[in-house]
Amino acid sequence: MQLGKKIRDLRLRRGLTVQQLAGATGLSKGFISQIENHRTSPSLATLHDLARALDTSAAYLVVEEDQVPCIVRMDERTRVPVGGNTSRVEVLSARPKRNLELIQLELPAGLEAGDQRHYHHGEACLLCVEGQIRLTCGEHVIELAPGDSCHYDGRVPHAIENRGMTGARVLIAMTPAAYEPMFRVRDAGTKPAADASSLVEALS
Repeated sequence: MQLGKKIRDLRLRRGLTVQQLAGATGLSKGFISQIENHRTSPSLATLHDLARALDTSAAYLVVEEDQVPCIVRMDERTRVPVGGNTSRVEVLSARPKRNLELIQLELPAGLEAGDQRHYHHGEACLLCVEGQIRLTCGEHVIELAPGDSCHYDGRVPHAIENRGMTGARVLIAMTPAAYEPMFRVRDAGTKPAADASSLVEALS
């Protein structure tokens, strides 16, 4: 989609006239009409003014291709059994990876991390969906029940445990993506299926 058409479509969706957009940006009505009709190109500063007035980003206005939403159906999730226990990892976000990754992790009862602590460069947000889990993050020990969440710095050594009597399920959002590289290795056939420790490291 061309820049002018994007601006016009966004303006109409916002219910703005050319005159109203001109007033919001400090640009002339004629100049905006020229942009929308592909007769001129805005400067970077003007592009930012237009983006603010249209409640979007300058990056969205200039990207050439449409960003098609990626749908991952339940029966199409990438599922990986973890080592010798009944833990399971499912990737809910797009493949190939993007900047954000969403993982669903199922942990059997009594799964302890011991002295294992891992880290990754970025942020993570964990939501406890079922069961009771323990997140150890640096010196902090956090007990999470269903509905509880924790946003933490992935660079701090941490571990996720289910020390309860029933299985637990958690959702983990990570940025940048940290788990996808393991799938590329396994898909290429250069390594056997990942064991529990390597999966925890990738998730942590």
